[in-house]
Amino acid sequence: MYKTKTTGPSSILPVVMIFCNCYVWVLYAYLVDNILPLFVNCCFGMFTSVVFGAIYYHYSKDRTHIHKVCAITFAVLVIYAIYYILGTTGVINQSDDAVEKLLGVVSDIVSLVMYASPLEAMKQVIQTKDATTLPIIISAIFLTNTTVWTVFAFADDDMFVVVPNAIGMLVCIAQVVLFVMYPPRNTTEASEDSASRSLSCKIEKELPSPTLPFGKFSSDEAV
Repeated sequence: MYKTKTTGPSSILPVVMIFCNCYVWVLYAYLVDNILPLFVNCCFGMFTSVVFGAIYYHYSKDRTHIHKVCAITFAVLVIYAIYYILGTTGVINQSDDAVEKLLGVVSDIVSLVMYASPLEAMKQVIQTKDATTLPIIISAIFLTNTTVWTVFAFADDDMFVVVPNAIGMLVCIAQVVLFVMYPPRNTTEASEDSASRSLSCKIEKELPSPTLPFGKFSSDEAV
């Protein structure tokens, strides 16, 4: 993105969902006292998603769409934070265990939405048999991330962490398989072929058609 100075086919949604995912897990990790590695790791994820989001915003031409997505996201996260504060301070008379379970379920849902965000790109890859629009780098990072967290959560016996990461791992594996089955087309070759076809059509239009000059013959010459 920095080299091309454009966002290309990339969407802001995965970046926003990464931030949301890390945000909800930061609060959950603090509640269950899982400072290391869950809390620290998700704080770092929030920071990196903000940096990438700023870069995306800088090179984006459709900033109105970004504003709408971020506004909706902010509203949802504020509601989540308000419940967290009310639940942990005892204002709504819920036990710590009930608050923990509800926050865990919400965090799972956010994680699943994040891992499902590339599904639209996967559908397009299957239809076009071209993985150019598939963010394979993000998919590879997610695959590594979900695999590590699945193993860790099994060892820590935290099913709230196991479930979304195990499902996310399967989705990421499917993305990698699609990338291998339908490798991205060479955009350079495609543009050269297109330019060659355009030049050929232009030359054909400029060449005169092979017509006989009947107007130059008289009736005697015709006989």
